[in-house]
Amino acid sequence: MATIEPDKSVSLAVSNLRKRFSTNTAVDTVSFEVSPGEVVGLIGPNGAGKSTTMKIITGQLLSDAGSVCVDGSDVRTESRKARLRTGYVPQEINLYPFLTGREHMEFVAGVKGLDIKAQPELIESELTRFGLAEAQHRMAREYSEGMARKLSIALALLGDPALLVLDECLTGLDPRASAEVKATIASQRERGTAVLLVSHMLEVLERICTRILVMDRGQLVAELVGDELKTLLASGATLEEYFLQHTS
Repeated sequence: MATIEPDKSVSLAVSNLRKRFSTNTAVDTVSFEVSPGEVVGLIGPNGAGKSTTMKIITGQLLSDAGSVCVDGSDVRTESRKARLRTGYVPQEINLYPFLTGREHMEFVAGVKGLDIKAQPELIESELTRFGLAEAQHRMAREYSEGMARKLSIALALLGDPALLVLDECLTGLDPRASAEVKATIASQRERGTAVLLVSHMLEVLERICTRILVMDRGQLVAELVGDELKTLLASGATLEEYFLQHTS
C-alpha cells in the first residue's frame, strides 16, 4: 500500500502504521484519514491498539513503520509543527497542581507561540466559554474532575488547532458539563477542525460522529461512513450491536 503524501487538505493522514512491544503487535498496518470538519470516532475493546495509535498521532510514541501527518507536517520529521497543529486531551488529566487555571492558559499559549498581549481577550474568552472565568485564579489542585477536564479542553483549543484528539473526554463530567463539551465538538466541526474521538460511550458517538472506525487486535476491522451510520441507526440497530459483531 502506498504511503500517503503530506496533504494540507487532509487534517490527519495515518499510513501503514505499525508498532510492536516485544512479541506483541499493538498496531498492525493501520491507515486512515480525517478531513477538516469531520468528527471520527475510534472504538474497540481494551487492548485493541487505540491508545497506542493515539500516542503515535500526538507524538508521544514513535512508530516502528508507517507515517502520520498532521495538517501536512510529518509527526516524526516535523514534530514541532505537527504538535502545534494538534490539540490533545488525554484520558488521564495532568495539570500542574500549584498553577492556577489562568496560569495554565498563559503557559500553554506561550509554548504555542501565541501573543496574548496582542490578544488579551484570547484566554478570557476560552475560560468564559467553559465556565471557568470565576475559578481562573484558583490553583488546579482545587478543581473538581469536571473542571480539570474542561480546562484541559480549553488548553487544547488554544491556537485554533487543525486536529483535535480527544481520549475519553466525557469521563467525570456531570450532564451539564458533558453537554457543553459536546456543543464544543459541534462548534469545532463547524469551524473546520478535524476531531478524532476515542470513547466507550457508544450512544454518544452515535449522535456526534460523522464516521466510525472499529479497531480490534491492532487492526482496523470495520468502518461506518456518513449515510451507512445513519442507515444503521434508522434500522433500529445500535452502534453497540455493530461493535459486538465486528470485534472479538
